[in-house]
Amino acid sequence: MHKPTLYATLALLPVLAYAPLTSAGPDNAQKSAEVVKIDKPLVVDDKMISFEIENALGGTHSLDELLKDGPIVLTFYRGSWCPYCRGELNSIQARLDKISKAGAQVLAISPEIPSETADLAEQKKLGFLFGTDHNNELAKQLALAFKLDAKTIKAYKEYGIDVKKANDTKVWELPIPATYIIDTDRTIRYAFVEENYSKRADYDKIVKVLKELQSEG
Repeated sequence: MHKPTLYATLALLPVLAYAPLTSAGPDNAQKSAEVVKIDKPLVVDDKMISFEIENALGGTHSLDELLKDGPIVLTFYRGSWCPYCRGELNSIQARLDKISKAGAQVLAISPEIPSETADLAEQKKLGFLFGTDHNNELAKQLALAFKLDAKTIKAYKEYGIDVKKANDTKVWELPIPATYIIDTDRTIRYAFVEENYSKRADYDKIVKVLKELQSEG
């Protein structure tokens, strides 16, 4: 499906009010140093949990290790099949030099299988970090995961979008778009959480916040 057609199609699909899925048991935690249950998404001045997540290109990313080098811009996106996500990732890349000069790194996370993420990064020439959130376990811990309803699943299938296949899972489950600036002590300095998947964080504002943090330091 051509990109303009897919954008138009997704725009017609319902934007779901989501019921966050949380996971508190250690068997479900994704290598997190803190097994927690969060009932609603984190906001500015909250502390981000410590976590490790698989690097889409092999190995793992540890939030605490990354924070030793400066703040992290953490963003959750749905997958390479989502044109709004691809647009957001392009926006990040366009501002990556400014983000880097402000002393920060970007970690973009989706539940999609690593090979698809690696292909996307290569095709789009994306120069930042990616992580694979298997079964949305981290998103669940952060109250960012939701299950699609039957009507939406049917619509997605009709347009060739197979979330279960893309994520190598048994459930139709996605993260809602969410972006955070995490300071070196894990304090959240910027938070964007939006149920409407067509809306994404303002990366010019993110650059501004990062510059302010840099000047404070």
